[in-house]
Amino acid sequence: MGHYVAHPLEWQEPLGFCHSRILPDKSCVLLYSGLRTSYSGRYSFFATDELAHVAGSDFSSVSNAISDSASTFDNAWFGYISYEMAHALERVSRSKPTMIAVAPIWFAQFGRIYCFDHESKTLTEYRHPSLPDENIAHELTTNDNILFTVSKISSNMTKSEYLDHVATIKRAILAGDCYQANLTRKFFGKFDKSLDTFDLFIRLCGISPAPYSAYIQTPECTILSSSPEKFLTITADGRIVTRPIKGTARRFSDAQQDMDSRLRLETSEKDKSENLMIVDLMRNDLSRCSEPGSVTVSNLFQVESFATVHHMDSTITSRKRKNLSALDVVKSCFPPGSMTGAPKIKAMEWCSRLEEMQRGIYSGAIGWFGGDGSCDLSVVIRTLIIKGKQFEFQVGGGIVADSAPESEWEETITKARGMLHALGVDESALREI
Repeated sequence: MGHYVAHPLEWQEPLGFCHSRILPDKSCVLLYSGLRTSYSGRYSFFATDELAHVAGSDFSSVSNAISDSASTFDNAWFGYISYEMAHALERVSRSKPTMIAVAPIWFAQFGRIYCFDHESKTLTEYRHPSLPDENIAHELTTNDNILFTVSKISSNMTKSEYLDHVATIKRAILAGDCYQANLTRKFFGKFDKSLDTFDLFIRLCGISPAPYSAYIQTPECTILSSSPEKFLTITADGRIVTRPIKGTARRFSDAQQDMDSRLRLETSEKDKSENLMIVDLMRNDLSRCSEPGSVTVSNLFQVESFATVHHMDSTITSRKRKNLSALDVVKSCFPPGSMTGAPKIKAMEWCSRLEEMQRGIYSGAIGWFGGDGSCDLSVVIRTLIIKGKQFEFQVGGGIVADSAPESEWEETITKARGMLHALGVDESALREI
């Protein structure tokens, strides 16, 4: 493929820089650190000028493409892994297709990779030698006032059905069939006209800034993500970090209410129990691909605040076995434990049975594999999938023995708030379903 050449550029903020370089019907990936945290947010990456892509329903195409013998950018691949790739790893019941059908896995190699270092305010273009010096892009008109309306939103389950499903899972837990299951709801809608999806992404980033925001444009769909959750980071020398989120509380404009909400989350035994189950699950997943004795919980029950919610997360680290690749680690841990429940396969079976529809990209992973064996992937939550005038998004939460169905339903509304505001939809539209 040839060695990519580094070219320093004058610093620009990623959203402004990318806006004129995103062309209609051209694949691209922006991994945008829209919120600096104690554990992430230093770098953003924009990959454009596609050279090749791989897609399919198993991991073989990606496995054959990525390597750990090149430099970071010489064989880097950017894309997503949908939740349904679990079928390539485990025997799990299949649900009916979602409204927006996409390839279960899609990764692309690009001729230009722009690396934004938010700390040093430096911008570097890594360019394939086959491409010219200048990236000639059509200028797109920025529309600060997004003029569209959304038709009535529908869902794969009503409120009453969701409450019944929570009760069903609680009975399964009491019967010893599982300990936790991450039940989710999918919502669908249509725009009244075609729109500039990157303008909508900019709006989403303003309303719901996140350390793992992403904009992915593929031939099949466009993905707008404002995820706060790290799935896996793997360094070239084999250090693995995962940071599952379990536990959510609403943000309030009133400072005292907001502080009280955060404190309730910090002291919630229910949320700590829910979080600990997933920590144990991820420890087990990592033990299958890590050096013996290297799996460590370095941070437990830490509460982080975002624009619309407070989240509880924990951090698990380990060392990759030397004979395994980054993709081997991903396969050992996929799907993300925070999106399944525990035990993982039993929980996935329950969710599939009750949701009755494929999750698609939601609950999967977005990110990149470097040519040097590194990898960085987020969990696909707080994400809009758009195809033409159609869109969908999905929200959910972990159901445990002491879950209150009404509170779990309320949590789904809380998690949808940022996406609803970006769409210009009042949350009452979801409450009425």
